Amino acid sequence: MDSKKVNALLLSIERGSLTSAANELGYTQSGLTHMMNALEDELGLNLLVRSKNGVRLSPAGQALLPKMRALIDAAEDLELEAERLRQRSYTTLRLGAYSSVASRWLPAILSAFRRVDPNTEVQIDVGGIPDIYEKLKSDQLDCAIVSFQESLCQGLSYIHLGEDPLVAILPETDDHEGRFPIADFVNLDFLMPSDGFDMDILPLFSHIHGKGQPRIRYTNLSDSAIVSMVEHNLGVSLLSELIMQDIHNAVRVLPLDPPASRRLGIATGERQQNDKVIRRFIRCAQAVVSMMYSGETGSAV
Repeated sequence: MDSKKVNALLLSIERGSLTSAANELGYTQSGLTHMMNALEDELGLNLLVRSKNGVRLSPAGQALLPKMRALIDAAEDLELEAERLRQRSYTTLRLGAYSSVASRWLPAILSAFRRVDPNTEVQIDVGGIPDIYEKLKSDQLDCAIVSFQESLCQGLSYIHLGEDPLVAILPETDDHEGRFPIADFVNLDFLMPSDGFDMDILPLFSHIHGKGQPRIRYTNLSDSAIVSMVEHNLGVSLLSELIMQDIHNAVRVLPLDPPASRRLGIATGERQQNDKVIRRFIRCAQAVVSMMYSGETGSAV
C-alpha cells in the first residue's frame, strides 16, 4: 500500500476538504480525488464521506484510523533509517582483509587514507577467501583486499594491487637447494592451510602430470600453527611471502619452481565501485603497495 495515499487522506480529513489538501500537496483536486478512489478500491472499503461541506471519515475509515496513522509513522521511520544508512556510507568504510594483509599492508594504507579522508571510519573484518567474498556479495562489506578468484569474482569489480609469491614451507632437514619443484610435493604429507587457501594452492597441483599428488591433510589451523607443524616434521606446506614475514619458526622457506603467487587486489560490489570514499581508499592502497615493492619513500598520495 502506498503510504502517500494514506498521508493524503489523513491531511484531507485534517483540513476537512479535498481541495485544501490538494493545494497543500501540490495536486489538482481531480488528481487527489482519483488517488482517494484508488485507495478505497485497494481496500474494498469506503473511507470518506463526501459532501458539499467537505469530507469526513466513514465508520470504516474511523475504524482504520489508528492503523493508517501507524502506517504513516512506520513510513517516516523507514525513510529516516534509510537516510541514516545513506549518510553512513560516506562516513564508514567496511573493509575485509586477510590477517596477513591486515598485519603487513593495512597500517600503512590506513595511515595514508586517514590523511586524505580523516572523517571516514574504517571497520576491518578479517577472514578467509570464501567468507570475505560472501560478505561482499551480501553487502556486509563495501570492499576487501583479497586474492583474485575468478569463480567468486562474478558480479564484483576487481582492481589488482600486487603479487604475493607462494613459498614452500619445509622442515629444516630438507636438502633442497635454491627453488623447490612443485612436482616434489608428490607423495609428501601436505598440510593444507585453512580459510579457503586451497583455492590458491590446488591449481598448482593440477599441473603435475603423471607423477601422482601430495597426500593432502586439510586442517583448521592458523598459519603460525601450520608452520609449527612443519617445524616438528609433521608435513610440508605452502604459504605466501606476506604471511611468512611475521613467522620465524625453524623451517626452510624456499621459492617455488615454477614460480607461483596469489594475486592480491581490491574487490568491490558493482554498486560500490564508483563510491567516492572507496575510490579514495583504492588510490591510497595502490600508492602504498607500489611504494612498498619499489623501495620508494615519502607520501603515499
